[in-house]
Amino acid sequence: MINTKNLNTQTTTLHHTPLRRNLYRTTVRVLLVCGLLAPAGVLANGLVGLQDVTLSSQFALQEWPTEEPDFRPERLGDQHLQTLAEEAGKEAQAKYLAKKFKQHPTAIRKYIDLAWAEAEKREGIEPELLIAIMQKESAFRAKVQNRYGAQGLMQVVRRWHREKLSPSESLFDPEVNIRVGADILEEYIELAGGSLTKALIKYSGNARSYSSKVLKESRKLAELADQAVVSG
Repeated sequence: MINTKNLNTQTTTLHHTPLRRNLYRTTVRVLLVCGLLAPAGVLANGLVGLQDVTLSSQFALQEWPTEEPDFRPERLGDQHLQTLAEEAGKEAQAKYLAKKFKQHPTAIRKYIDLAWAEAEKREGIEPELLIAIMQKESAFRAKVQNRYGAQGLMQVVRRWHREKLSPSESLFDPEVNIRVGADILEEYIELAGGSLTKALIKYSGNARSYSSKVLKESRKLAELADQAVVSG
């Protein structure tokens, strides 16, 4: 039976996508200001004295600019900062999962990228949630199928969700599987009135402790990503 005490504490929606993305932007701004401005000044001062050195008959060192390069975050752009932050988070997640499942980071990274791309299209679904479901359902085995006909990374049963994919699409294709799995989860969250816990219980077919394990792993993956941004 499902532990209803745990359900009450976990019903609150886990994903706050805009909040996480704002955290990435803010943190990387701080890192760039602290980490890039100082080295730029040191580098400029160190090279001023080399203005007159001739490298060859064809190349000469030009006078170093008197103004330091402008690394202000607003010049770099929010989109670029977010990309840097997300890249750090993805790499941290890939290394952690590759070690855990004894797979090459490149293989895991492909699934992580797909999960992040799908989450980006949806309101209220974090990439870590999709990754945690893949981990629980298939241990990142894209070609696996169980005795009930559930296929691929997120173990989707085609006959129950035919309307979500075309006849020519295969659930053994990671991109298709993650997209359809995210569609199903999104549908279940809506049916559950926004309760992620109830949606996960339905997704699993009422499997014991499924929702708590997925939520716990999702939080861990999110923490890894956030720590990678701060420490990077």
